[in-house]
Amino acid sequence: MEENTHIKVSKLRYKYEVPMIIIGFIAIFVYISVFIALMYSSIDIPEWLYGALIGLSLPFVAIFSIRYLYWNSISNGVEINKNQLSEVYDMYYELATEMGFNTKKLKMPKLYLVNGNGVMNAFAAKCTLKRRYIVIHSDLLDLAYKFDEMPLIRFVLAHELGHHKCGHTNIWRLIFSPFLTPLYLDKSLTRAQEYTADRVALYYAPEGALSMIYLFSGKYMGSRIEIEEYFKSIDLHDESIWLKLSNFLSDHPVGFRRMKALKEAKEKGTWDVHGKFL
Repeated sequence: MEENTHIKVSKLRYKYEVPMIIIGFIAIFVYISVFIALMYSSIDIPEWLYGALIGLSLPFVAIFSIRYLYWNSISNGVEINKNQLSEVYDMYYELATEMGFNTKKLKMPKLYLVNGNGVMNAFAAKCTLKRRYIVIHSDLLDLAYKFDEMPLIRFVLAHELGHHKCGHTNIWRLIFSPFLTPLYLDKSLTRAQEYTADRVALYYAPEGALSMIYLFSGKYMGSRIEIEEYFKSIDLHDESIWLKLSNFLSDHPVGFRRMKALKEAKEKGTWDVHGKFL
Protein backbone atom coordinates (compact mmCIF):
# COMPACT_ATOMS: atom_id res chain seq x y z
CA MET A 1 0.00 0.00 0.00
CA GLU A 2 1.16 3.53 -0.73
CA GLU A 3 2.22 5.82 2.08
CA ASN A 4 -1.10 7.09 3.45
CA THR A 5 -0.17 10.74 3.61
CA HIS A 6 1.06 10.72 0.01
CA ILE A 7 -2.01 9.33 -1.76
CA LYS A 8 -3.64 11.83 -4.08
CA VAL A 9 -7.16 12.99 -3.27
CA SER A 10 -8.11 12.33 -6.90
CA LYS A 11 -7.50 8.62 -6.34
CA LEU A 12 -9.72 8.56 -3.28
CA ARG A 13 -12.70 10.18 -4.99
CA TYR A 14 -15.71 8.09 -5.93
CA LYS A 15 -15.88 7.75 -9.69
CA TYR A 16 -19.08 9.79 -10.11
CA GLU A 17 -18.22 12.70 -7.83
CA VAL A 18 -16.33 14.78 -10.41
CA PRO A 19 -18.89 14.05 -13.19
CA MET A 20 -21.64 15.30 -10.85
CA ILE A 21 -19.68 18.50 -10.23
CA ILE A 22 -19.24 18.96 -13.99
CA ILE A 23 -23.00 18.48 -14.46
CA GLY A 24 -23.52 21.09 -11.76
CA PHE A 25 -21.38 23.65 -13.59
CA ILE A 26 -23.14 22.85 -16.87
CA ALA A 27 -26.51 23.35 -15.15
CA ILE A 28 -25.37 26.73 -13.80
CA PHE A 29 -24.19 27.80 -17.26
CA VAL A 30 -27.49 26.73 -18.86
CA TYR A 31 -29.60 28.48 -16.20
CA ILE A 32 -27.63 31.72 -16.54
CA SER A 33 -27.80 31.54 -20.35
CA VAL A 34 -31.57 31.00 -20.26
CA PHE A 35 -31.98 33.83 -17.77
CA ILE A 36 -30.02 36.26 -19.96
CA ALA A 37 -31.91 35.15 -23.07
CA LEU A 38 -35.27 35.70 -21.36
CA MET A 39 -34.15 39.12 -20.14
CA TYR A 40 -33.81 40.24 -23.77
CA SER A 41 -37.05 38.64 -24.91
CA SER A 42 -40.70 39.36 -24.29
CA ILE A 43 -41.15 36.15 -22.31
CA ASP A 44 -41.62 36.51 -18.56
CA ILE A 45 -38.85 35.02 -16.45
CA PRO A 46 -40.33 32.24 -14.28
CA GLU A 47 -39.99 32.59 -10.51
CA TRP A 48 -38.19 29.25 -10.13
CA LEU A 49 -35.40 30.58 -12.33
CA TYR A 50 -34.92 33.54 -10.01
CA GLY A 51 -34.84 31.11 -7.11
CA ALA A 52 -32.14 28.99 -8.71
CA LEU A 53 -29.98 32.01 -9.46
CA ILE A 54 -30.16 33.05 -5.83
CA GLY A 55 -28.09 29.93 -5.26
CA LEU A 56 -25.07 31.80 -6.55
CA SER A 57 -25.21 33.95 -3.42
CA LEU A 58 -25.28 31.02 -1.00
CA PRO A 59 -21.50 30.90 -0.44
CA PHE A 60 -21.58 34.56 0.63
CA VAL A 61 -24.50 33.96 2.99
CA ALA A 62 -22.76 30.87 4.36
CA ILE A 63 -19.76 32.92 5.45
CA PHE A 64 -21.99 34.23 8.24
CA SER A 65 -24.36 31.28 8.78
CA ILE A 66 -21.55 28.78 9.41
CA ARG A 67 -20.50 30.79 12.44
CA TYR A 68 -24.00 30.47 13.94
CA LEU A 69 -24.21 26.76 13.13
CA TYR A 70 -20.80 26.20 14.71
CA TRP A 71 -21.64 27.92 17.98
CA ASN A 72 -25.09 26.37 18.07
CA SER A 73 -23.48 22.94 17.85
CA ILE A 74 -20.51 23.29 20.16
CA SER A 75 -22.27 25.29 22.87
CA ASN A 76 -24.46 22.24 23.51
CA GLY A 77 -21.58 19.77 23.46
CA VAL A 78 -18.15 18.95 24.88
CA GLU A 79 -14.83 19.45 23.14
CA ILE A 80 -12.77 16.26 22.92
CA ASN A 81 -9.09 17.03 23.44
CA LYS A 82 -5.97 15.58 25.06
CA ASN A 83 -7.44 16.21 28.52
CA GLN A 84 -11.03 15.22 27.72
CA LEU A 85 -11.76 11.66 26.54
CA SER A 86 -8.06 11.45 25.80
CA GLU A 87 -8.22 7.90 24.41
CA VAL A 88 -10.64 9.09 21.70
CA TYR A 89 -8.62 12.21 21.02
CA ASP A 90 -5.32 10.33 20.77
CA MET A 91 -6.87 8.03 18.15
CA TYR A 92 -8.34 11.01 16.32
CA TYR A 93 -5.10 13.01 16.42
CA GLU A 94 -3.03 10.08 15.16
CA LEU A 95 -5.53 9.41 12.36
CA ALA A 96 -5.80 13.05 11.31
CA THR A 97 -2.04 13.47 11.27
CA GLU A 98 -1.68 10.34 9.16
CA MET A 99 -4.22 11.79 6.72
CA GLY A 100 -2.21 14.96 6.25
CA PHE A 101 -3.91 17.29 8.73
CA ASN A 102 -2.12 19.47 11.27
CA THR A 103 -0.25 21.21 8.45
CA LYS A 104 -0.36 24.71 7.00
CA LYS A 105 -2.62 23.53 4.18
CA LEU A 106 -4.91 21.37 6.32
CA LYS A 107 -5.46 22.62 9.86
CA MET A 108 -6.44 20.07 12.48
CA PRO A 109 -10.25 20.18 12.83
CA LYS A 110 -11.53 20.42 16.39
CA LEU A 111 -13.59 17.47 17.60
CA TYR A 112 -16.79 17.80 19.63
CA LEU A 113 -19.14 15.38 21.37
CA VAL A 114 -22.87 16.14 21.48
CA ASN A 115 -25.80 14.24 22.95
CA GLY A 116 -27.22 12.11 20.14
CA ASN A 117 -30.55 11.54 21.92
CA GLY A 118 -30.75 8.11 20.29
CA VAL A 119 -29.37 9.16 16.91
CA MET A 120 -26.02 7.71 15.81
CA ASN A 121 -24.41 10.25 13.56
CA ALA A 122 -21.38 12.44 12.99
CA PHE A 123 -20.78 15.35 10.65
CA ALA A 124 -18.02 17.57 9.31
CA ALA A 125 -18.39 21.29 8.74
CA LYS A 126 -16.55 24.60 8.66
CA CYS A 127 -16.68 27.32 11.29
CA THR A 128 -14.75 29.87 9.20
CA LEU A 129 -13.47 29.90 5.65
CA LYS A 130 -10.34 28.07 6.81
CA ARG A 131 -11.17 26.43 10.12
CA ARG A 132 -12.95 23.07 10.24
CA TYR A 133 -14.57 20.93 12.92
CA ILE A 134 -16.20 17.54 13.42
CA VAL A 135 -19.12 16.60 15.67
CA ILE A 136 -19.75 13.03 16.84
CA HIS A 137 -22.92 11.92 18.61
CA SER A 138 -22.71 10.34 22.06
CA ASP A 139 -24.61 7.24 20.94
CA LEU A 140 -21.71 6.20 18.72
CA LEU A 141 -19.29 6.41 21.63
CA ASP A 142 -21.82 4.63 23.87
CA LEU A 143 -21.74 1.55 21.67
CA ALA A 144 -17.98 1.80 21.17
CA TYR A 145 -17.32 1.62 24.90
CA LYS A 146 -20.02 -0.95 25.63
CA PHE A 147 -19.13 -3.37 22.84
CA ASP A 148 -15.44 -2.54 22.42
CA GLU A 149 -16.03 -1.08 18.95
CA MET A 150 -13.34 1.60 18.82
CA PRO A 151 -12.42 0.52 15.24
CA LEU A 152 -15.89 1.72 14.23
CA ILE A 153 -15.20 5.14 15.77
CA ARG A 154 -11.90 5.30 13.89
CA PHE A 155 -13.76 4.48 10.65
CA VAL A 156 -16.41 7.14 11.33
CA LEU A 157 -13.78 9.77 12.17
CA ALA A 158 -11.81 8.87 9.03
CA HIS A 159 -15.04 9.25 7.03
CA GLU A 160 -15.69 12.73 8.43
CA LEU A 161 -12.05 13.77 8.04
CA GLY A 162 -12.39 12.51 4.48
CA HIS A 163 -15.12 15.07 3.82
CA HIS A 164 -12.68 17.80 4.86
CA LYS A 165 -9.71 16.29 3.03
CA CYS A 166 -11.66 15.99 -0.23
CA GLY A 167 -13.10 19.50 -0.06
CA HIS A 168 -16.73 18.56 0.55
CA THR A 169 -17.10 21.22 3.24
CA ASN A 170 -15.75 24.01 1.03
CA ILE A 171 -18.25 26.83 0.87
CA TRP A 172 -18.31 27.10 -2.93
CA ARG A 173 -19.94 23.67 -3.19
CA LEU A 174 -23.17 25.18 -1.89
CA ILE A 175 -23.84 26.77 -5.29
CA PHE A 176 -24.80 23.45 -6.88
CA SER A 177 -27.90 22.50 -4.88
CA PRO A 178 -30.36 25.13 -6.24
CA PHE A 179 -29.36 24.27 -9.81
CA LEU A 180 -29.35 20.49 -9.41
CA THR A 181 -32.55 20.28 -7.34
CA PRO A 182 -34.93 20.92 -10.30
CA LEU A 183 -33.11 18.09 -12.11
CA TYR A 184 -33.46 15.79 -9.07
CA LEU A 185 -29.67 15.47 -8.98
CA ASP A 186 -28.81 17.43 -5.84
CA LYS A 187 -28.90 14.29 -3.70
CA SER A 188 -26.85 12.39 -6.25
CA LEU A 189 -23.93 14.78 -5.68
CA THR A 190 -24.05 14.38 -1.90
CA ARG A 191 -24.42 10.61 -2.31
CA ALA A 192 -21.27 10.56 -4.44
CA GLN A 193 -19.46 12.56 -1.74
CA GLU A 194 -20.53 10.02 0.88
CA TYR A 195 -19.09 7.20 -1.21
CA THR A 196 -15.86 9.19 -1.48
CA ALA A 197 -15.70 9.63 2.30
CA ASP A 198 -16.27 5.89 2.75
CA ARG A 199 -13.38 5.19 0.36
CA VAL A 200 -11.18 7.48 2.45
CA ALA A 201 -12.22 5.62 5.60
CA LEU A 202 -11.54 2.27 3.94
CA TYR A 203 -8.05 3.47 3.07
CA TYR A 204 -7.13 4.79 6.51
CA ALA A 205 -9.31 2.74 8.90
CA PRO A 206 -10.58 -0.44 7.23
CA GLU A 207 -10.85 -2.47 10.44
CA GLY A 208 -14.13 -0.85 11.48
CA ALA A 209 -15.87 -0.91 8.09
CA LEU A 210 -18.37 -3.73 8.62
CA SER A 211 -19.22 -2.41 12.09
CA MET A 212 -21.19 0.22 10.21
CA ILE A 213 -24.01 -2.34 10.51
CA TYR A 214 -24.73 -0.65 13.87
CA LEU A 215 -25.98 2.41 11.99
CA PHE A 216 -28.68 0.30 10.35
CA SER A 217 -29.59 -2.03 13.21
CA GLY A 218 -29.12 0.08 16.33
CA LYS A 219 -26.43 0.45 18.97
CA TYR A 220 -27.68 -2.48 21.06
CA MET A 221 -28.96 -4.85 18.38
CA GLY A 222 -25.96 -4.43 16.08
CA SER A 223 -23.87 -6.86 18.11
CA ARG A 224 -26.55 -9.55 17.59
CA ILE A 225 -26.77 -9.26 13.81
CA GLU A 226 -25.54 -12.25 11.81
CA ILE A 227 -23.62 -10.29 9.21
CA GLU A 228 -23.53 -13.04 6.54
CA GLU A 229 -27.28 -13.52 6.81
CA TYR A 230 -27.69 -9.77 6.40
CA PHE A 231 -25.74 -9.83 3.15
CA LYS A 232 -27.83 -12.76 1.89
CA SER A 233 -30.92 -10.60 2.32
CA ILE A 234 -29.25 -7.83 0.29
CA ASP A 235 -28.66 -10.26 -2.59
CA LEU A 236 -32.39 -11.08 -2.65
CA HIS A 237 -33.33 -7.43 -3.21
CA ASP A 238 -30.35 -6.00 -5.06
CA GLU A 239 -31.94 -5.69 -8.50
CA SER A 240 -35.28 -4.27 -7.37
CA ILE A 241 -36.27 -1.08 -9.19
CA TRP A 242 -37.66 0.21 -5.89
CA LEU A 243 -34.31 -0.23 -4.19
CA LYS A 244 -32.66 1.68 -7.03
CA LEU A 245 -35.28 4.44 -6.78
CA SER A 246 -34.86 4.67 -3.01
CA ASN A 247 -31.09 4.94 -3.44
CA PHE A 248 -31.44 7.57 -6.18
CA LEU A 249 -33.64 9.76 -3.99
CA SER A 250 -31.33 9.49 -0.95
CA ASP A 251 -28.48 11.87 -0.10
CA HIS A 252 -26.58 8.90 1.41
CA PRO A 253 -26.21 5.48 -0.19
CA VAL A 254 -28.97 3.32 1.32
CA GLY A 255 -27.77 0.73 3.80
CA PHE A 256 -27.89 -2.17 1.33
CA ARG A 257 -25.72 -0.31 -1.17
CA ARG A 258 -23.30 1.09 1.37
CA MET A 259 -22.73 -2.13 3.28
CA LYS A 260 -22.30 -4.16 0.10
CA ALA A 261 -19.53 -1.82 -1.08
CA LEU A 262 -17.79 -2.12 2.30
CA LYS A 263 -18.09 -5.92 2.20
CA GLU A 264 -16.64 -6.04 -1.31
CA ALA A 265 -13.68 -3.95 -0.17
CA LYS A 266 -13.04 -6.22 2.80
CA GLU A 267 -13.26 -9.37 0.66
CA LYS A 268 -10.91 -8.00 -2.00
CA GLY A 269 -8.52 -6.60 0.58
CA THR A 270 -8.58 -3.16 -0.99
CA TRP A 271 -10.07 0.25 -0.34
CA ASP A 272 -10.47 0.87 -4.09
CA VAL A 273 -14.10 -0.18 -4.49
CA HIS A 274 -16.91 1.90 -5.98
CA GLY A 275 -20.41 1.31 -4.65
CA LYS A 276 -23.45 1.30 -6.94
CA PHE A 277 -24.60 4.80 -7.85
CA LEU A 278 -28.16 3.76 -8.78
